[in-house]
Amino acid sequence: MLHIGKVKVPTCGGPTRRSFLQAGAAGLVGLNLPDFLRMQAAGAVDEDKAPVKNCITLFLIGSPGHLDTFDPKPNAPADIRGPFKATRTNIPGIHLCEHLPLTAKIANRYSLIRSLYHNSVPSHETGQQWMQTGHEFGAGAAHPHAGSVIARVFGQKSALPPSIILPARIGNTGGPSSRNQTAGHLGSAHEPFFLEADPARSGFQVANLNPPPGQTEFRVRSRRKLLGELDAVQQKVENSSTTTHDTAYQRAFTLISSPQTKKAFDLSAEKPSVRDRYGRNTFGQSCLLARRLIERGVRFVTINHFDTVFNIVCWDMHADGASLNSTPRDYERHLLPQLDQAYSALILDLEERGLLKETVVATLSEMGRTPKINGRGGRDHYPPAWTNVLAGGNIKGGQVVGSTDKIGSQPHEYPIEPPRVLATIYKGLGIDLDHVMMPGPGSRPIRLIDAEPIPELV
Repeated sequence: MLHIGKVKVPTCGGPTRRSFLQAGAAGLVGLNLPDFLRMQAAGAVDEDKAPVKNCITLFLIGSPGHLDTFDPKPNAPADIRGPFKATRTNIPGIHLCEHLPLTAKIANRYSLIRSLYHNSVPSHETGQQWMQTGHEFGAGAAHPHAGSVIARVFGQKSALPPSIILPARIGNTGGPSSRNQTAGHLGSAHEPFFLEADPARSGFQVANLNPPPGQTEFRVRSRRKLLGELDAVQQKVENSSTTTHDTAYQRAFTLISSPQTKKAFDLSAEKPSVRDRYGRNTFGQSCLLARRLIERGVRFVTINHFDTVFNIVCWDMHADGASLNSTPRDYERHLLPQLDQAYSALILDLEERGLLKETVVATLSEMGRTPKINGRGGRDHYPPAWTNVLAGGNIKGGQVVGSTDKIGSQPHEYPIEPPRVLATIYKGLGIDLDHVMMPGPGSRPIRLIDAEPIPELV
């Protein structure tokens, strides 16, 4: 977050480099170039030959019911199949929920992974950890978000940060969700950039790209000059390397001073018909903004569809009559049409611009929902089975990988754990998972992810 001038600098010990990082570099990432060159020389990373250059993840906070979306069971009993009918897709034998008609028409462009599961605690936070980092760490040391991993491996390719999260970070989902989209032990230099603004609002602007009131260009330049002088003094007495931090806050200043950067976030430059195509809502406009950012050099964009599950209409349909009162009716009226419109628009727009072949679009969620509808008409948390969707890049479309049993209660064939989804994305991006090691807690080298890619997808 760029809040130049709002950090209190301690005076008893003098101003510190950390103070300036907090003032301007949090949320920006920089790759240690020698690390990347060593990995590239060793053949562990081959960005030039990789079919995939970018990734957009649509993270459906709250976990949609798999039977109500991507894995309908039309022949199951009424209290299992729910109120929705199944609809055919453009691939024979593959069906989706009837309220995803636009998505059904482009089934040849994506693959459904219908046999995901995990055996951990059925909480949103646990699922977020599995699906976004490939690890479960509970309350322990956080593992890095996939966007931070990509930022660490490849670095920036434009003035924009390599990893951006839209429209806001995950907030309260019942536990420490905010730890699940960080750089973890990779350090602050690889944190994602959080938009923290609603692109659907009239007059949308990215507050983090503008100095606060009273912070003139002269004051920003002066702060940068002072920072340089501080560096010259402190680097004489510090024993540890400062390269990563230098890179991070230099890019912070570059970001807020670059006209090209601000143009990337300017949705008013899009034709009204294009904005309408995505849907004039937060999720739809976030998907459109993701396309603009990928076009301009961002490597990894994460879209959080909701930042909480409490007191809003969202995917967490417990129907409890209180703070978690979303119901299948909300799916029908709001959530499914919103997802259907934005997702299909994003896939087709990327394809029309020649970007889909180099961009994986991953629709992810924390878990599934109970096969049997509860006594209130909703469904509860259920990690033994759910569906994710992968499209674009090197993903083979028009297929279903794995399946669940007749009532969607568990994988019937080919059970797949969440880390394999990330392993598939990493492989597509040109990362040799057998050779790329990352600095773990205490700088101890660890394997990037303890999983193998799904061969049917790549």
